[in-house]
Amino acid sequence: MKIIKLIQNETIKTLKKTSTKIIIIISVLALFASVGLANLVISLNGYVSYFMEENWKEEIQTQIAEMKRTLESSENHYDTYSNAEIRAQMETYELALKYDINYLYNYSPNYWKVKALSEIEVAKQNLILNRDIKDEGIQKENEKIVNERIEALEKNDHSKFIGILKEEAKQKYDNKKIEKEAYENEIYLLNLREKYEIYTEDKIEGNWRETVYNDIVSMKECLKTGINRQTGKLLKIEEIEKLKDDIKIAEYRLENNIQVLSSATSARGIYDGIAPSFALMCVSLLIIITSGSIISTEISKGTIKFLLFTPNKRWKILLSKILSTLIILVVLTLILSLLSVIIGNIFFEDAGNTYLYVENGEVKTISNFIYTILYFLASDIDIIVYMFFGILLSVLTRNTALSVGVSIGCYVGSGIVMNILNTLISADWVKFIPFNNMGLQDAIFANNVSFTMVQNMAGTGNTNVGFSLSVLAVCVVLMIVTMFDSFNKRDIV
Repeated sequence: MKIIKLIQNETIKTLKKTSTKIIIIISVLALFASVGLANLVISLNGYVSYFMEENWKEEIQTQIAEMKRTLESSENHYDTYSNAEIRAQMETYELALKYDINYLYNYSPNYWKVKALSEIEVAKQNLILNRDIKDEGIQKENEKIVNERIEALEKNDHSKFIGILKEEAKQKYDNKKIEKEAYENEIYLLNLREKYEIYTEDKIEGNWRETVYNDIVSMKECLKTGINRQTGKLLKIEEIEKLKDDIKIAEYRLENNIQVLSSATSARGIYDGIAPSFALMCVSLLIIITSGSIISTEISKGTIKFLLFTPNKRWKILLSKILSTLIILVVLTLILSLLSVIIGNIFFEDAGNTYLYVENGEVKTISNFIYTILYFLASDIDIIVYMFFGILLSVLTRNTALSVGVSIGCYVGSGIVMNILNTLISADWVKFIPFNNMGLQDAIFANNVSFTMVQNMAGTGNTNVGFSLSVLAVCVVLMIVTMFDSFNKRDIV
């Protein structure tokens, strides 16, 4: 009962501080700021899309005129190949204008048309170069490529274009140019494109399907090569199984119209991605400041004497302060996670996407409400480590400015330093550095970001959640032993 009373007193003391109240208010405001930022990003995306869609025709016309002058100029010193390339590009640009396809920026909501034009351009270049060689086989093949794709563009028929690609894949297989496995994989991907109308969206909001499809393409390629693109090493058995599970999840997303949670193509997706970071950053600062001053402030003010004069043992005093800080962290995290869901539901039309994972070979779902709470709590792992680090410094140095300053410095700068180290050093010992094992919320809920984004993330790439938790747990245990030993043995009064 005595320790419970100590915890209550410590909690009340912390919550009464003006700085605590201010940071809590800022944490809540950060959620509303996330709403504004999400809407701003979508607006900017719309503006960029509008700009590109409004100005591409004029730029293509300018380039066509320049190409014509180059080809007709007596000072044209380009070789045969370069002239063929210019002429093929010019004729393709003319087709882009004719069929209203933004080919200049290689950006179009209906990207299948851009793909068709790029294949037409290559075929046209081959036709021009083949005029002197006069190989009838090459001529007919390239004429067929051009004519079939132009017909698909004229009819605005995506299914016809997919049919063309399937037929060409079958011909490659029949002619022994590709193996059966490669052929079946290509047909599988083409069926996905046709069934879910990939690359046919007219609005940016639908482009998340392209991201999911591209993830499937990348994962299939990884399985084919057997190489982890992030590490450059051979895939382990568990990595192969994870890729297969991720493909199941991606197919489930397409089938059930479920976006990637951190998708940047919807305001709610952006909000769900940034709200935890913004809100918990404020909570992190509160916990670091509280833990960094938890003992040193008591000593500097002399109030620690009153605690030591009570019947409570020293270890109970320190333990009560630790538990009090943990309780404040967990309660604030739960409150902010609930507010995050409520604010998101109020300001956005959709209720947020579900989180997907695979269990016993089947895709399972977690509601956005439960996922948000769990993600916020998982984000507390880093904060807890910094909390113990701050308390340790407070006990050892007895200097509030030093302990808080060093803790905040590590919190802000550790990510940058570790990115540099991971880039410069490939040795295995780097993965044992505690700061290199943080950010576990994204590893625990790895399916909330696209596969391509995960592959592009900096990091050692050779650690897992269990390993990282073990490293952090060892560090926390060492800090706890050190701080209790110092607090019990050193002369405080």
